[in-house]
Amino acid sequence: MQSAISRLAQPSSHKKCYRAFVIFSSCCAVLISGCAGLTKSRYAMDDPVYAAKYAEGAKKSEPLKKLKQAIDARHVEGLSGSYLAGGTQWRDDYQAAFGGVEWGLESYLASYASSRVALAAFASHEDWYAGVDGGLRMQLPTRLTPFVGLGSFNGLSTARVDATQDGQDNDDDGFADEWGEKKTSFDGWLSTIYPEVGVHFWPVGQMRVTGYARYLITSDGRAADDWLAGAQLAVFQR
Repeated sequence: MQSAISRLAQPSSHKKCYRAFVIFSSCCAVLISGCAGLTKSRYAMDDPVYAAKYAEGAKKSEPLKKLKQAIDARHVEGLSGSYLAGGTQWRDDYQAAFGGVEWGLESYLASYASSRVALAAFASHEDWYAGVDGGLRMQLPTRLTPFVGLGSFNGLSTARVDATQDGQDNDDDGFADEWGEKKTSFDGWLSTIYPEVGVHFWPVGQMRVTGYARYLITSDGRAADDWLAGAQLAVFQR
């Protein structure tokens, strides 16, 4: 059975890396530039833990202390909340992009580690896959920080299958059963695991914006592996 992630041909890996890098860099640029005006040193006073710690802010004559309170994000331990994410995945077998969304829950187990679980769905003009996504992320306890993670997706998918003998014009080109004609068919179960890298930024104490890139390693073999990149907005509470 051919999966929805199977390819007709596998391109060189450097092209796939380049596409993912461009998408990921663009996401990060938008997130960081949008928050560039948020220059208050006590940025997280909306969080009670941070507010109690820095109730008396550093004086202007204490630049190192002001810097500390401006980058400190150790207050995130114990936060939990929901997030909405959007991403895109380039599919070389169809020479087309999949777009999709995630809605999920995320919790900080420690100031440097968070776990998440989400419902995710991605689709192109003809194919789709949807299911449950989750993972673990490790980062520095700072306002702006890179992170690394490991995650997994499990769900349902469609696939492109041979349609050269079904008597139908599946690609709407005026001909039926021509050489190489394909059609979309429900395929069944799809599982992936993936390493993840990205950047977090906290504009305030209980809201976080994120840019990320994932390399999906699928249950259909290495020829079906591919990059996915996206952005995320999360709102937390205690």
